[in-house]
Amino acid sequence: MTDLEKLEDLYPELRFWSIDVPNPHFHGQIDGHDVYVNSNDDDLTQLKTILHEIYHHEVDYGDLSNSKKTVVLREEGYATRFAERYLPLMLNI
Repeated sequence: MTDLEKLEDLYPELRFWSIDVPNPHFHGQIDGHDVYVNSNDDDLTQLKTILHEIYHHEVDYGDLSNSKKTVVLREEGYATRFAERYLPLMLNI
């Protein structure tokens, strides 16, 4: 079982979609229960992105669409740190 399949099993309420976005700055997003991940990223970046979006699914309940708000920047930082800390556990490093 791949690491992505493990995450899919842990979160059956989420649907994971691989999309082709040629922008190197776009990694993914969550919209409701749909998690979109850039298929152009390598596997490690995709896993980090999925963990980042899972954090948003589990913790965030507000509107994070305005990236200039301090609250949004703080939540993005929390989600990024969560993904970086949880990834080694996911990969059994």
